[in-house]
Amino acid sequence: MMAVWGKRMGRFVLGTVLVLAILLFLAACSLGRGAGERRDPSYDSYLKLTREQARKDPLIGIWQGSQLGNEILLAVVLNDEGGQEKLKGVILNGSEFEFGYLREDSWFYVSPMAAQGTYAGKVVDKLLFWPRWFPTRLVMNSVNQFTTYDDIPPNIRQGRSSTHTYIRREAQTVIMDDVMRSSGSGFLIWQSDKVLTAHHVIKDATRITVRFPDGKHFGADVVSRDPANDLALLALRGFSPSDARGLRVLGGTDVAPGEEIHVLGYPLGGILGSQPSIVSGQVSASVGLRNAENQFRITAPINAGNSGGPILNGRGEVVGIAVSVVRQQQIEGVGFGMKIGSSFSMLGDLLQKGSVKIRQELKADEIFRLYSRDVVFIGVE
Repeated sequence: MMAVWGKRMGRFVLGTVLVLAILLFLAACSLGRGAGERRDPSYDSYLKLTREQARKDPLIGIWQGSQLGNEILLAVVLNDEGGQEKLKGVILNGSEFEFGYLREDSWFYVSPMAAQGTYAGKVVDKLLFWPRWFPTRLVMNSVNQFTTYDDIPPNIRQGRSSTHTYIRREAQTVIMDDVMRSSGSGFLIWQSDKVLTAHHVIKDATRITVRFPDGKHFGADVVSRDPANDLALLALRGFSPSDARGLRVLGGTDVAPGEEIHVLGYPLGGILGSQPSIVSGQVSASVGLRNAENQFRITAPINAGNSGGPILNGRGEVVGIAVSVVRQQQIEGVGFGMKIGSSFSMLGDLLQKGSVKIRQELKADEIFRLYSRDVVFIGVE
């Protein structure tokens, strides 16, 4: 009798387990279909947050990677937990990734290092539900890809790779007005500690930092303003002038339609990198908006962040300062420069006489090689 009862009980337990397994399987399928049909509210919340914080750091965004065939969705945002690291990575699909992880669990904490695009901090490895933290390094290979190098002991990694690459899942939207308000370009004046830039770059600044392409930073103070011509002159603190540094501003330098020009600066507020870039074009008109005599129009594209950068002619002479661009529907983009003559009263003794030694026309790569080291990135707060 007991044997029969035991068999029946065994069948009952087995049947119950099978039913539960089927129900769980159907529930998982339903969740999978639902994920494809509707967005996860937490995903949308982090997507909105990353776009609000986009200009704070190029690593901020939604990223996708994998480990041992399991997909990883990460949101990298500013660290709001009070730790020493600037950024945190949050795994958005933790419960689907591996047992012990939950949605929105912290994945890593990192801070930027001195070298552009490098970060260091700590990464998590969970034993069931208990987090263990290990050192990690992170390198941005491009604006849309980064690689982590985790220092997790082999006995804990258990065959998993210590190197993981992630690609940007969602295009990062940067608010151009914010970029323009927080940064710009400028250039060092020949044999001085002064930097010339556009006034709108520093207009509301309470703190100004100037960075050279070699990575050296200097605080700066406004010594002269000319809002009417959108020009400002800055003095660098702690900078020692050199006989071989800076761009010459020459009296008598003018522009003519059809003349080749080169614009140097930091487009998109340095988001594209820590080094200046160069774009070339022509002078399309020797006057600006509403025939303004102190401006001229150029075909070279000017992006947010380029404002304040020098416009050079083919001989390396500064002929103007990049100030703005007009973009509307069905308009490719019309750039404007402020004629360098507008700065003469501001520069005073800094104005050079004569001409540069180079008389032949230079190619764009030669212009960049000779003058880019004294084109500066201007950050404002």
